[in-house]
Amino acid sequence: MARETADSSSSLSVQQKVRKFIKQLSHRDGPVRNWRYIPTHVLLRKLKSESAEMRAYAAEGLGGVGDAHAVAPLINALSDNNSTVRRFAISSLGKIRDVRAVDVLIPFLQDEEADMRCAAVVALGELGLDEERFSTPPAQIIEALISSITDNDRAVCSAAVVALGRIGSPQAIAALNALAETTESEWIRRYISEALHQIQEQNT
Repeated sequence: MARETADSSSSLSVQQKVRKFIKQLSHRDGPVRNWRYIPTHVLLRKLKSESAEMRAYAAEGLGGVGDAHAVAPLINALSDNNSTVRRFAISSLGKIRDVRAVDVLIPFLQDEEADMRCAAVVALGELGLDEERFSTPPAQIIEALISSITDNDRAVCSAAVVALGRIGSPQAIAALNALAETTESEWIRRYISEALHQIQEQNT
């Protein structure tokens, strides 16, 4: 009798474990209902690799997967000692479009490396397009992008102009017009013209 009771208890325990496992699988953030679950967890492990090349690969890949669970680890990767890892982490945070990234990306607009500043501008431009989390882009995104249109690197300046045009904030009009009058670059003037057109279209 005691053995039967023990077997019953053991069977019940197995059933409970199976039910728990199925529940975890079918959770909204689990691998059944969220296809991002497995690639995200694989890439997050690689983001901790001793190899800078592997960490860079993981940081870039997480942006492609787009799982919000990667936001905190990517923010941590912004302090990586490898500049490529940091740059891919910046880009991926922009692609995931989570508002938590805004405050940590803005300081990179002052980075000594133009590539890093450009990545931050593009990422903030993506964050400014996230209509799901806020009806209008946070003011700090617009202000940060406006400050970047005077960057001494043409690629950074152009990326900021393009981002402002895509976001469509009227707040950028005066700064864009002022830049159009002072820049010596015909290409930047063309970007400005297109950006102003986009802003006008989005606000009529």
